[in-house]
Amino acid sequence: MNAESMRLLVNTVQELSLARSLDSVIEIVRFAARHLTGADGAAFVLRDGDRCFYADEDAISPLWKGSRFPIDSCISGWAMLNRQPAVIEDIYLDNRIPHDAYRPTFVKSLAMVPIRTLAPIGAIGNYWAEKHIPTQEQVAILQSLADITAVTIENINVYNELEHRVKERTAQLEIVNQELLSLNQELEAFSYSVSHDLRAPLRSILGYSDILKEESFENLTAEGKGALETIQQNGNKMNNLINDLLKFSKLGRKELRKQISIQMSW
Repeated sequence: MNAESMRLLVNTVQELSLARSLDSVIEIVRFAARHLTGADGAAFVLRDGDRCFYADEDAISPLWKGSRFPIDSCISGWAMLNRQPAVIEDIYLDNRIPHDAYRPTFVKSLAMVPIRTLAPIGAIGNYWAEKHIPTQEQVAILQSLADITAVTIENINVYNELEHRVKERTAQLEIVNQELLSLNQELEAFSYSVSHDLRAPLRSILGYSDILKEESFENLTAEGKGALETIQQNGNKMNNLINDLLKFSKLGRKELRKQISIQMSW
């Protein structure tokens, strides 16, 4: 491998390491595949069930971009099904080639390698306008590029799956936070109601009962005195109950704020 090809391969690997979408991978690989081997054209093929989808190309003239062919009737499908490269010097002497599909093109020779040999997900094709046999080193480089491409696509799938899970988790946390905030607002409303709607009239009852006890206690009958004592005792109990409710409410709101803070830190 000459120095220029080495630089291109290194740059390609670096670019692929930063790729975050299949479109980016295809754009990087189709260019590198052609220029690493000096081919007149290169195609990036994806397996689509039982068909081969020619996703993109870099060539001196149009090939089959956007087309789909049965996987058992094209050379990219053969490379995927057999999990090995196909090198063909004269396409019209090879019965694996659908000749009618090639006649409108410039292609005379080709090399096709599978993307991932264990369970191929696609193929990379190189094409020449004149009869040509690529060297073993060129085929090896092309296969190395395909292997790197397979790893990159797998990494992107993992990255996208993690991103999807993070979005789902974030959405779930937002719902929980909204519920916690709503509950916190309800507790605040409850505290306000207890503090004002209950305590205010109770304060008046206890205040008037104190005035009555100070100014007219001796004038009350025994029954009246007993009733006044009962009112004050029950009023004080009610006041203590309100204080306890307010303390409980404050603790609840404090815990809710803690939970909200924890959820938002995720």
